[in-house]
Amino acid sequence: MFNRELIRLNCTQTGIEVGGLVNYSPARYLARFRSFLAAIETGEESYFQSYELKVPDSIPCEPGADVRVLGIGSGSGEVDRAVLQKVLQRHNRVYSRVVEPSEDMIKQYKELVRVDTSLSAVKFEWRQQTAEEYFQTKGDAKFHLIHAIHVLYYVEDIHATLRNMWEQLADGGYMLVGMESDRSDWGRMEYKLREMFSPDESSTSFCTPGDVKQWLDSTGISYVTSEDETNVNVTECFKEGSEEGMMLLDFLTQTHDASCDPEMRSTAFEYIRRNSSVVDGKILFRSVTEVIVASKNN
Repeated sequence: MFNRELIRLNCTQTGIEVGGLVNYSPARYLARFRSFLAAIETGEESYFQSYELKVPDSIPCEPGADVRVLGIGSGSGEVDRAVLQKVLQRHNRVYSRVVEPSEDMIKQYKELVRVDTSLSAVKFEWRQQTAEEYFQTKGDAKFHLIHAIHVLYYVEDIHATLRNMWEQLADGGYMLVGMESDRSDWGRMEYKLREMFSPDESSTSFCTPGDVKQWLDSTGISYVTSEDETNVNVTECFKEGSEEGMMLLDFLTQTHDASCDPEMRSTAFEYIRRNSSVVDGKILFRSVTEVIVASKNN
């Protein structure tokens, strides 16, 4: 099975940019994200529920006021939905400001809200902006919960972004950041690919949970961390001609058409081969999400 490495597919570009998948085409990114969700061994529902469990049970809020939630880089809304459903267990009135640069992603999010009646009690405000653009025009609003799940990897200045998030957090509120652990098999593969294929940017433009904790430590902010391990079934990646495998490899490398570049494909396959396990004929690759929760106790 591991020897079937040639994937004969139509390639739409020759330039390879590690980490450029989401910027190349939000629609294609979403399709590849769906492939990733389908490959999770515990299932999509369990994957999103893991984020719901990280939201604090009690979020302080002024009497009679809406609980205000700020989502940075909300994508198509699946993770946001899990977060908001947890908040709705304790609060009847919720206001959610969604910051997402992609018009296509916002359309997907709005459609999710339209069909999911569990979110009917949430008042949404949509901001089609990058994190950097948003914080230049954020205004004076304060939020009881601010979350950024798998979105801070490529911000221009991680410390400035975290500082802006913290400044918008209300006293007693919580900031929640989730990222792939730099100690996981998947996280280490990202480093390897960037060192090989984007050496000029590898040290400056890819942020990790370690960068988040470094900033929190330097500013004297206390926090708690937890890790969730997930096995991803990557068997399809090694099947010749598998479109599903191609899309999954693109997502794992965060690179558009990674499977069309022989060197990158070979490097990724070799790494996965050395760092995966085979269970019941399935090739399983380990992902570890680290979630960091800080409370603003002034």
